[in-house]
Amino acid sequence: MDPKIQKLLYSFFKKFEQNAFSKEETILNPADKKIFFLTNGAVKMFSTSREKDEITINIYKAYSLFPMPLIFDLENKYTFGSLTEAEGYFAPKKDFKMFLDTNPDVLFDLVKRIYQGFDGFFTQLEALLLGDAYLRVIAALTIYARRFGKTDQNKIIFDWSMTHRQIASQTGLARESVTREIKKLQGKGIIGYSGKQIFIYDLGKLEEEYNSYLGKIRKLPLDKQ
Repeated sequence: MDPKIQKLLYSFFKKFEQNAFSKEETILNPADKKIFFLTNGAVKMFSTSREKDEITINIYKAYSLFPMPLIFDLENKYTFGSLTEAEGYFAPKKDFKMFLDTNPDVLFDLVKRIYQGFDGFFTQLEALLLGDAYLRVIAALTIYARRFGKTDQNKIIFDWSMTHRQIASQTGLARESVTREIKKLQGKGIIGYSGKQIFIYDLGKLEEEYNSYLGKIRKLPLDKQ
Protein backbone atom coordinates (compact mmCIF):
# COMPACT_ATOMS: atom_id res chain seq x y z
CA MET A 1 0.00 0.00 0.00
CA ASP A 2 1.10 3.56 -0.77
CA PRO A 3 2.55 5.00 2.48
CA LYS A 4 0.50 8.17 1.94
CA ILE A 5 -2.76 6.20 1.74
CA GLN A 6 -1.76 4.07 4.71
CA LYS A 7 -1.09 7.19 6.80
CA LEU A 8 -4.47 8.69 5.86
CA LEU A 9 -6.29 5.50 6.81
CA TYR A 10 -4.53 5.30 10.15
CA SER A 11 -5.32 8.93 10.87
CA PHE A 12 -9.02 8.18 10.38
CA PHE A 13 -9.32 4.77 12.07
CA LYS A 14 -7.20 5.53 15.13
CA LYS A 15 -10.11 7.59 16.41
CA PHE A 16 -11.90 4.31 17.05
CA GLU A 17 -11.09 1.47 19.45
CA GLN A 18 -8.59 -1.11 18.25
CA ASN A 19 -9.87 -4.71 18.27
CA ALA A 20 -7.94 -7.98 18.53
CA PHE A 21 -9.17 -11.40 17.41
CA SER A 22 -7.97 -14.92 18.06
CA LYS A 23 -7.55 -17.43 15.25
CA GLU A 24 -10.86 -18.68 13.75
CA GLU A 25 -12.94 -15.91 15.36
CA THR A 26 -15.81 -14.14 13.58
CA ILE A 27 -15.07 -10.48 12.81
CA LEU A 28 -18.08 -9.39 10.74
CA ASN A 29 -21.44 -10.90 9.88
CA PRO A 30 -23.60 -10.01 6.85
CA ALA A 31 -25.93 -7.93 9.05
CA ASP A 32 -23.13 -5.67 10.33
CA LYS A 33 -22.96 -2.15 8.90
CA LYS A 34 -19.36 -1.37 9.81
CA ILE A 35 -16.11 -1.10 7.88
CA PHE A 36 -13.07 -2.94 9.21
CA PHE A 37 -9.48 -1.82 8.63
CA LEU A 38 -7.20 -4.83 9.06
CA THR A 39 -3.80 -3.81 10.44
CA ASN A 40 -2.34 -7.21 11.27
CA GLY A 41 -3.05 -10.84 10.37
CA ALA A 42 -5.04 -12.66 7.68
CA VAL A 43 -8.83 -12.77 7.36
CA LYS A 44 -11.08 -14.97 5.20
CA MET A 45 -14.38 -13.99 3.62
CA PHE A 46 -16.67 -17.00 3.44
CA SER A 47 -20.17 -18.35 3.02
CA THR A 48 -21.73 -21.53 4.36
CA SER A 49 -23.24 -24.22 2.13
CA ARG A 50 -26.36 -26.21 2.88
CA GLU A 51 -24.13 -28.95 4.30
CA LYS A 52 -22.61 -26.35 6.67
CA ASP A 53 -19.22 -26.49 4.95
CA GLU A 54 -17.39 -23.20 4.58
CA ILE A 55 -16.67 -21.88 1.10
CA THR A 56 -13.82 -19.37 1.18
CA ILE A 57 -14.46 -16.53 -1.27
CA ASN A 58 -11.39 -14.39 -0.59
CA ILE A 59 -8.52 -13.89 1.85
CA TYR A 60 -7.33 -10.48 3.03
CA LYS A 61 -3.97 -9.38 4.36
CA ALA A 62 -2.90 -6.38 6.45
CA TYR A 63 -4.08 -2.92 5.30
CA SER A 64 -7.20 -4.32 3.66
CA LEU A 65 -10.65 -2.79 4.10
CA PHE A 66 -13.87 -4.79 4.14
CA PRO A 67 -16.66 -5.37 3.39
CA MET A 68 -16.19 -3.31 0.24
CA PRO A 69 -19.84 -3.53 -0.97
CA LEU A 70 -20.96 -1.40 1.99
CA ILE A 71 -18.75 1.45 0.82
CA PHE A 72 -20.83 1.62 -2.36
CA ASP A 73 -24.19 1.09 -0.58
CA LEU A 74 -24.44 -2.53 -1.70
CA GLU A 75 -25.37 -5.52 0.43
CA ASN A 76 -22.68 -7.61 2.07
CA LYS A 77 -23.66 -11.28 1.89
CA TYR A 78 -20.59 -12.82 3.51
CA THR A 79 -19.01 -13.50 6.89
CA PHE A 80 -15.44 -12.49 7.74
CA GLY A 81 -13.33 -14.53 10.15
CA SER A 82 -9.71 -14.55 11.26
CA LEU A 83 -7.35 -17.13 9.74
CA THR A 84 -4.61 -16.04 12.13
CA GLU A 85 -4.56 -13.75 15.13
CA ALA A 86 -5.74 -10.41 13.74
CA GLU A 87 -6.02 -6.76 14.73
CA GLY A 88 -7.81 -3.77 13.31
CA TYR A 89 -10.38 -1.02 13.70
CA PHE A 90 -14.13 -0.79 13.10
CA ALA A 91 -15.71 2.41 11.82
CA PRO A 92 -19.38 3.21 11.12
CA LYS A 93 -20.13 3.06 7.40
CA LYS A 94 -21.43 6.63 7.27
CA ASP A 95 -18.30 8.00 8.96
CA PHE A 96 -16.02 6.18 6.55
CA LYS A 97 -18.01 7.37 3.54
CA MET A 98 -17.65 10.97 4.76
CA PHE A 99 -13.90 10.35 5.06
CA LEU A 100 -13.78 9.11 1.45
CA ASP A 101 -15.70 12.17 0.26
CA THR A 102 -12.91 14.40 1.58
CA ASN A 103 -10.08 12.05 0.58
CA PRO A 104 -10.63 11.01 -3.07
CA ASP A 105 -7.07 9.62 -3.29
CA VAL A 106 -8.06 6.91 -0.81
CA LEU A 107 -11.16 6.03 -2.83
CA PHE A 108 -9.08 5.85 -6.02
CA ASP A 109 -6.63 3.52 -4.27
CA LEU A 110 -9.48 1.26 -3.11
CA VAL A 111 -10.91 0.97 -6.63
CA LYS A 112 -7.43 0.31 -8.03
CA ARG A 113 -6.92 -2.53 -5.56
CA ILE A 114 -10.27 -4.04 -6.51
CA TYR A 115 -9.23 -4.18 -10.17
CA GLN A 116 -5.82 -5.59 -9.29
CA GLY A 117 -7.61 -8.40 -7.49
CA PHE A 118 -9.53 -9.30 -10.65
CA ASP A 119 -6.48 -11.11 -12.04
CA GLY A 120 -6.67 -13.73 -9.31
CA PHE A 121 -10.46 -13.82 -9.53
CA PHE A 122 -10.42 -14.56 -13.27
CA THR A 123 -7.78 -17.25 -12.76
CA GLN A 124 -9.98 -18.97 -10.19
CA LEU A 125 -13.07 -18.57 -12.34
CA GLU A 126 -11.42 -20.18 -15.37
CA ALA A 127 -10.23 -23.10 -13.25
CA LEU A 128 -13.73 -23.56 -11.80
CA LEU A 129 -15.47 -23.39 -15.18
CA LEU A 130 -13.09 -25.89 -16.74
CA GLY A 131 -14.10 -28.23 -13.93
CA ASP A 132 -10.76 -29.96 -13.38
CA ALA A 133 -9.74 -30.65 -9.77
CA TYR A 134 -6.01 -30.60 -10.47
CA LEU A 135 -6.26 -27.20 -12.16
CA ARG A 136 -8.35 -25.79 -9.30
CA VAL A 137 -5.78 -26.83 -6.71
CA ILE A 138 -2.84 -25.43 -8.69
CA ALA A 139 -4.73 -22.17 -9.28
CA ALA A 140 -5.50 -21.73 -5.58
CA LEU A 141 -1.91 -22.42 -4.55
CA THR A 142 -0.52 -20.09 -7.24
CA ILE A 143 -2.81 -17.18 -6.35
CA TYR A 144 -2.17 -17.35 -2.64
CA ALA A 145 1.55 -17.88 -3.07
CA ARG A 146 1.69 -14.67 -5.13
CA ARG A 147 -0.40 -12.68 -2.67
CA PHE A 148 0.63 -14.07 0.71
CA GLY A 149 3.66 -16.30 0.28
CA LYS A 150 6.85 -15.52 2.20
CA THR A 151 10.27 -16.91 1.39
CA ASP A 152 11.82 -18.87 4.25
CA GLN A 153 14.96 -20.96 3.67
CA ASN A 154 14.28 -21.19 -0.08
CA LYS A 155 10.66 -22.27 0.48
CA ILE A 156 7.43 -20.29 0.16
CA ILE A 157 5.37 -20.48 3.35
CA PHE A 158 2.12 -18.93 4.58
CA ASP A 159 1.11 -17.16 7.78
CA TRP A 160 -1.85 -19.49 8.18
CA SER A 161 -2.25 -23.26 7.88
CA MET A 162 -2.53 -24.00 4.17
CA THR A 163 -4.06 -27.41 4.84
CA HIS A 164 -6.05 -29.73 2.56
CA ARG A 165 -9.21 -28.59 4.36
CA GLN A 166 -8.46 -24.92 3.69
CA ILE A 167 -7.73 -25.59 -0.01
CA ALA A 168 -10.98 -27.56 -0.24
CA SER A 169 -12.80 -24.53 1.18
CA GLN A 170 -11.18 -22.27 -1.42
CA THR A 171 -11.83 -24.54 -4.44
CA GLY A 172 -15.22 -26.10 -3.70
CA LEU A 173 -13.68 -29.57 -3.80
CA ALA A 174 -13.99 -32.42 -1.33
CA ARG A 175 -10.99 -32.71 0.99
CA GLU A 176 -10.29 -36.19 -0.40
CA SER A 177 -10.09 -34.74 -3.93
CA VAL A 178 -7.63 -32.09 -2.76
CA THR A 179 -5.48 -34.75 -1.11
CA ARG A 180 -5.34 -36.74 -4.35
CA GLU A 181 -4.26 -33.71 -6.42
CA ILE A 182 -1.79 -32.52 -3.80
CA LYS A 183 -0.06 -35.90 -3.93
CA LYS A 184 0.52 -35.37 -7.66
CA LEU A 185 2.23 -32.02 -7.00
CA GLN A 186 4.24 -33.54 -4.17
CA GLY A 187 5.35 -36.36 -6.45
CA LYS A 188 6.65 -33.77 -8.94
CA GLY A 189 8.67 -32.06 -6.21
CA ILE A 190 6.72 -28.81 -6.40
CA ILE A 191 5.28 -28.76 -2.88
CA GLY A 192 6.21 -30.23 0.49
CA TYR A 193 5.11 -30.34 4.12
CA SER A 194 6.23 -28.91 7.43
CA GLY A 195 4.11 -30.85 9.90
CA LYS A 196 0.61 -30.56 8.43
CA GLN A 197 1.27 -27.25 6.69
CA ILE A 198 1.93 -27.08 2.96
CA PHE A 199 4.83 -25.09 1.54
CA ILE A 200 5.96 -24.51 -2.03
CA TYR A 201 9.48 -25.30 -3.18
CA ASP A 202 9.46 -23.13 -6.28
CA LEU A 203 6.69 -20.72 -7.36
CA GLY A 204 8.12 -20.60 -10.89
CA LYS A 205 7.70 -24.37 -11.28
CA LEU A 206 4.18 -24.17 -9.84
CA GLU A 207 3.26 -21.48 -12.38
CA GLU A 208 4.83 -23.52 -15.21
CA GLU A 209 2.75 -26.51 -14.13
CA TYR A 210 -0.40 -24.40 -14.10
CA ASN A 211 0.22 -22.90 -17.56
CA SER A 212 1.20 -26.26 -19.06
CA TYR A 213 -1.82 -28.08 -17.67
CA LEU A 214 -4.19 -25.22 -18.57
CA GLY A 215 -2.92 -25.37 -22.16
CA LYS A 216 -3.76 -29.08 -22.33
CA ILE A 217 -7.24 -28.56 -20.85
CA ARG A 218 -8.05 -25.74 -23.28
CA LYS A 219 -7.38 -28.04 -26.23
CA LEU A 220 -9.93 -30.61 -25.07
CA PRO A 221 -13.54 -30.57 -26.32
CA LEU A 222 -15.87 -29.09 -23.70
CA ASP A 223 -17.57 -32.46 -23.07
CA LYS A 224 -14.14 -33.98 -22.21
CA GLN A 225 -13.19 -31.40 -19.56
